[in-house]
Amino acid sequence: MAVTTIYASTNTNGRGIISVSNTDWDDAITATSGTVQTASSSNFAIRGGAISGRGGTEYRVWRTFAFFDLSSITTTITAATVKIHGAGSVNNGGTAQMYASTAFGNNGTALASTDFDNVSNTLYSGTSYTDVTWNKSALNSFTVNATGISAMNLNGILNVVFRNDNEADEEEPSSDHYLGVNFLGIGLHSYGWI
Repeated sequence: MAVTTIYASTNTNGRGIISVSNTDWDDAITATSGTVQTASSSNFAIRGGAISGRGGTEYRVWRTFAFFDLSSITTTITAATVKIHGAGSVNNGGTAQMYASTAFGNNGTALASTDFDNVSNTLYSGTSYTDVTWNKSALNSFTVNATGISAMNLNGILNVVFRNDNEADEEEPSSDHYLGVNFLGIGLHSYGWI
């Protein structure tokens, strides 16, 4: 079987992070837009957490998106793995999983602030990571499940979002939970490839 490597192009045009902060948990997870992060690395890339202080509690939700154009593959895809490079920080990471997304205009255009809401609860992988299992300095692999493989063959793309289980399951956290991502780990585009 031939193996093809496809990268999720460049920051904000094939991969990126969108963040939301709000004093109300429900408003944070159901926000229709957020702030597109343009840095190539973030310690908070997959986040669903609460930060409490003298001013009260602020909830932070960060979602990491990746878009893969599969038009160069002319045969039926039977298996795929998405690999994402960790970054140097985790904190009570919760569980990070990979879901279907409709970000990037579902065609690879630039990531927009309104893409924060272009997520689903449809898992594209049974693989999950916690702060204990997340590799902060190497690739973490998500095996694409049958639902994701079917979508890849049908649509000629793979459009995913990495989410923290606290926000995906709408479970209000009492502390901060995050995993870091490095888009340019090891000096190449090792974040987001299949």
